[in-house]
Amino acid sequence: MDHVELYVTDWDDAASWYERVLGVTPETTFEEWWQTEVGPLMLSVDETTKLALFERESAVRGQEVSPHRIAFQTDVDGFLSFIDRLETLELTDRDGDPVTPDDVVDHELSYSIYFTDPDGNWLELTTNDYDEVATRLG
Repeated sequence: MDHVELYVTDWDDAASWYERVLGVTPETTFEEWWQTEVGPLMLSVDETTKLALFERESAVRGQEVSPHRIAFQTDVDGFLSFIDRLETLELTDRDGDPVTPDDVVDHELSYSIYFTDPDGNWLELTTNDYDEVATRLG
């Protein structure tokens, strides 16, 4: 996959949020696109798979404005570290309620946690390191 497109109301706010929560940063190769206000703002961790953020006034929290959900995969350490940081991340679910470690979903082959970005895009962090997560979550 090259990129996933999301609608956001403000590039700068969205870029800051995605960096703080998921560690993705602006892709300098495509900097010209968003500096000329044409877009998109490309974010990436590895310069391979990217998020393409498009500004759109009609991105409204709680309404589906982009793909149904985007799932990001991580290993056991990344997943558990994310769970440990939930309180400081102040993430919310689709209803606007706080996301807590109690919201981790056991899919019996993987673990996931679901949350939204500030524009209401529904996101998931998942890991397939099932046995190790199960052991460490105890």
